[in-house]
Order: sequence, then C-alpha cells, then structure tokens
Amino acid sequence: MITHRVLALGAMVLLTAPLARAQNCSGSPEAKDACRKTADLVTFLSPQLAGALAGGNHTLGQGGATGGFPHFSVDVRATIISGSMPKLDGVGFNTSTEVESKFTSASQMIPGLVADASIGVWEGLSLGVTHVGAVDALISATYLQNFNGGDVSAKLSGGGIKLGYGIRLGLLEESLLTPGVAVSYLTRELPTISITGNVVAAGSKPGGTIAINDYSIKTSGWRLTASKNLLIFNVNAGIGQDKYDATANIATTVVAPAPIGTKSSTGSSIVSMNRTNMFVGLSLNLLVAQLVAEAGQSTGGTLPTLTNNFGSDPAKARPYFSAGVRVGF
Repeated sequence: MITHRVLALGAMVLLTAPLARAQNCSGSPEAKDACRKTADLVTFLSPQLAGALAGGNHTLGQGGATGGFPHFSVDVRATIISGSMPKLDGVGFNTSTEVESKFTSASQMIPGLVADASIGVWEGLSLGVTHVGAVDALISATYLQNFNGGDVSAKLSGGGIKLGYGIRLGLLEESLLTPGVAVSYLTRELPTISITGNVVAAGSKPGGTIAINDYSIKTSGWRLTASKNLLIFNVNAGIGQDKYDATANIATTVVAPAPIGTKSSTGSSIVSMNRTNMFVGLSLNLLVAQLVAEAGQSTGGTLPTLTNNFGSDPAKARPYFSAGVRVGF
C-alpha cells in the first residue's frame, strides 16, 4: 500500500529497457497547458510509486522454495524508496499555449506496505541431500482506503484490496551443504483510485483543478534468489527485472479572469517501464518467526523528452530499504 501522504502529493502533482509513454490532451486550447503538465507529472512520478510497490524479494528473506505442501510462509513488509516530489509553488497554468515550467523537487521517502504468502505445491525431485524443481504458489495483497487531505480528495473504485499472483520454481533446496536457490515471477497492483486537487494561481497565471481518474499502477517481475541459513541469521540476495505499468485519465479546469473565463480539457497518460532490481537481505531467526531487513536498488530505463522540467531524472537509480516479519512452516 502507498500511504495517504504520498498519494496526496502524487495527486497534486501527478504517476535495461526503454520507458514507453503515451499522452494525449484535447479540449479548450486555454486548458491544454494544464493537461500537459498533469500528464508529464504522471510520467515523472510513476516509476517512483511503482518502485515502492514492487520492492525487492518476492517473499521477504526467502531464497529457495517453501518445500512442498503443506509448507507455507507469510510476510508483512514496509518498503521505503528514495524519491523526488515536485512542488507546485509559483507554477500556474498558461492559457495561450503549452509551455515549459521548471518545477522544483524535494527529496521524499516513498513508502509501500504489502503482505505476501508462499504456499508449497510440490516438493520437487529428490537429488541426494537436496531437491530440485519444487513449485510454490505466490499471493500478494495491497490495501488502500478513501481519504481527504488539504486540497486533495481521493475515492477508490473497485474496492480497497488488490491481489497479486505468481509462481516460484525451486532450482535447489537448501541443505547443510547447499544454499536455497529459486526463480520467481509475481504481479502486484495498487487499488484503482480517482483523485482531485486544486492548483493555486501564480502571478498572472491562473489556477484551477486537476482530476486523475481511474489511476492504476501495476508491477510484474521476475527474481533469481539465493539464501543460506547460518543458525541465528539467514542471508539472502537476488537480482531481477520489473515492468511498471501506470494509466490515468486526466481532466483539468482552468479558472481565468475574463475574457477567458473557465476552460477545461481532458486527456490520458500511459507509462510502461522496465527496471533492473538487485537486493541483499539479512534475517534474525526467532522461535516462530524471522525479522528481516533488506536493501536494494532499482536502475535503468529511459524517458522520452517531457514538456516540463522537474529538477530530477525520473529514471535515476532509486535505492530502497525493506523491513518486516515472516512466519512459516
């Protein structure tokens, strides 16, 4: 789950392989600049919000497969990614044409909260002291609720919980002599939300309203992971790639003095981006659970030229940190 504060900021400023972007704006010419700014901001923030959603290891602290039925594990984690949030101070809408505005950005830690489950389906083939080919079913859940904050209000459509699904193939079962090694694929999704906000006039540039409707963020990715239990501690590491997909329908209104008056425009924004993901983790083994910490970084991807400048490259490397608890049998 992306927290209310981050979504509120995203609403006000709204979301190796290339990043694809599709934008379109239509309506009154006087409101096209407002639509373009909103679409550019969707593109700027999408990789950051998706990065917090995707996180690192698909099941926190686990490198190999679960071990077949009836074995399972469940974890709850918080992920914080280093991001940049644009400020709207001193930026209004231009009513004559689309123009570049130079937004300033402030460093912002963007959090996400997810729960994951791994359910053993098959223990694999026996190979001496280990097994190969074990299969796990993966389930992920994110949660969000309606909220209001300042000039921003947000309403969910389709419920506040989104489930993600995946599969893991155990390449090598962990034993006294061997680490646990596996490859997995998992999709995650943020609940669809519609957000409205107010933009204050700046000097001669009028303000107005923006609406980000049917705002959706999805991630899908694979991981190659390995882990080894060292009695009190467990160490794990992994590498993989994530695909980010974000969509939003945009509606903007510019409220200008006469003779222009109130004008509106509509549009949409679609962002698709692939990023490489690398991470390492350390777990503390307790009697019935593990406390897990994980650090990683998402890198790669390019962005087509935007009309507006936000003072930070949206495709820059983004470090992140995760912490949580995992229980299993």
